Amino acid sequence: MRWKIPLLVFVALIGMATWLGEPATSVEAADSNPLSAMAQPQYNDDGALIRPLDYRKWVFVGSSLGLSYFGKEDPKGPGIFHHIYIQPQAYDHYVETGEFPEKTMLVMENYSAGAKGDNTADGKVEGKQEFKILHGHFEDARVGIEVALKDSETFGDSWSYFMFNGKDGLLNEAKPFPKSVCWACHDARAADDNVFVQFYPILREHYEKRN
Repeated sequence: MRWKIPLLVFVALIGMATWLGEPATSVEAADSNPLSAMAQPQYNDDGALIRPLDYRKWVFVGSSLGLSYFGKEDPKGPGIFHHIYIQPQAYDHYVETGEFPEKTMLVMENYSAGAKGDNTADGKVEGKQEFKILHGHFEDARVGIEVALKDSETFGDSWSYFMFNGKDGLLNEAKPFPKSVCWACHDARAADDNVFVQFYPILREHYEKRN
């Protein structure tokens, strides 16, 4: 016994097969770009950068202690701890191409250095044995957040630099520093594209492979 397929059903099946086999549209192709999912800088009505909030979910590229633009060491201790984070998509793009894409953000979170004698270093914790720190330093209070942003379209320069430190805590928005304050130093001393990759191990590794 032969199965008879109505003509309309047959045409519909052929159309469906053709549709399933079509290549992705331009919209779908754009969505396949990994950079399309990258966190973008946000600005207020005055053009100030809004402080990124979810950077701790990004790629941690390195830490430093006491690095400073100034010539003298901090007489009060070893200096400030710096933690550097970058969007995962920007990191992947740098690894693959050796370039930081537009809209790359490097967030630097700063902490004071705690040491023996600090209130946070010694003391009792409920249910725990009393302890004392004998030597070394740890990250104590957060003292600021800074951002390096590559947004040539908005600011004209390849990179702009922002500080979100205020008298009463962190600021929600910040305007970029004048070019002479940060840009010139990064341009003269940073190893790659105004970024101090020489200080960030997982970026330095890929930079050295290419150089």
